[in-house]
Amino acid sequence: MSVADFNLIAPETLECPYPFYEALHAEAPVHFVPELGMAVVSTYELLSEVVHDPITYSSSIPTGPADLVMQQDEDVDEELKMLRETTNRASAPTLLAADPPYHMRYRSLVNKALSARRVASMEGYVREIVTGLIDEFIDDGKVDFTKQFADEVPMAVIADQIGVPRKDLKDYKARADAAIGGIERQIPPEEERSILKAGLELQEYFLMRAQEAREDPKDNIITTLATVEMDHPDDGKRPLNDAEILSILQQLQVAGKETTAHCIGSTMLLFVENPDELAKVQDDPSLITNMVEETLRVETPVRALFRRTTKPVTLGGVDLPEGQLMMLIYAAANRDECQFADAAQFDVGRENAREQMAFSAGPHYCVGAALARLEIRVAFEEVVKRMKNFRLDPDYPAPTHQPSYILRGLHNLHILFDKA
Repeated sequence: MSVADFNLIAPETLECPYPFYEALHAEAPVHFVPELGMAVVSTYELLSEVVHDPITYSSSIPTGPADLVMQQDEDVDEELKMLRETTNRASAPTLLAADPPYHMRYRSLVNKALSARRVASMEGYVREIVTGLIDEFIDDGKVDFTKQFADEVPMAVIADQIGVPRKDLKDYKARADAAIGGIERQIPPEEERSILKAGLELQEYFLMRAQEAREDPKDNIITTLATVEMDHPDDGKRPLNDAEILSILQQLQVAGKETTAHCIGSTMLLFVENPDELAKVQDDPSLITNMVEETLRVETPVRALFRRTTKPVTLGGVDLPEGQLMMLIYAAANRDECQFADAAQFDVGRENAREQMAFSAGPHYCVGAALARLEIRVAFEEVVKRMKNFRLDPDYPAPTHQPSYILRGLHNLHILFDKA
């Protein structure tokens, strides 16, 4: 099949995008999609060039244009318009959407909380969460691995780091899960309305916690954001405003929970589909560290993000005008045969697996990469130690993926297993 045979946001392409990626690599590493007004970049070399040049390629529109997924304002009612406007206050350009010199000012606020040293000190705490979750289903011989495990591990960890009290975790998770239910996928107005209402509740909760942090500071991210005075390039030294606080917290929630959860779920499905690779890990658990990198490569949890050119530029022999919207498909770069031999193969011993770009690279390299790696590694150290013989539960439909062009993760993963 050729590139022209694919619609990149069609449900069938989102479920199985890899033939599309192969066509892009073969025919058009920089591919124009006129109906969407954007250029798609798919090779490892070209993505690397773009992400290391934030001056030429701006991050001002990281998740793409809203009209890819939302009905236009003239087609919706006043309540939905108001919900969009109110929740949009969290779209202040901070982490993903900020360019130099603003980006590092915001990033520095969370660097300390997610530093490699601090993350390393969290291993025992993460392992306690993981073992507690496994204890809840280990005697059942079956589990919805996404809902009962993959989602729960990173949710507990990132909520704790943000500053959500344990007593609030259940309600917080319900709000957060509902609020991100429409991330870059096509949804009808009534579903969007429900998602935006949940998002508004989550924002109000964050602002309440920020005010409490000002009155009673703790060692968490909310306290840092609520009490810091940042040296802003435009405004001088000042506290963060509500829009900036909400923007950072919502991005941390999505990046800290969704991407890690998707990778944990994808790893289990890869083990079900590749029992020989599972056997290697069970025989030699030291391979788990590299296995994490390989899963991030093979089933990249953030499929794509966007950039916009700040001046005319030539990329891969293709001339791009100033203001050109670009979709960077990290998942395609991670399947590039020029970088990864037998790229479609899941190989837990792959020597260059750590070269994967699931966390991007350059100035926007994922601030939570160390934490994600720790959570996934610890999760599977405990899983393969206590469980074996994973297979799909025939009482449920085959697993499918969420229809998002930004994230790739499973709806559910019902499996059967034996105790190790």
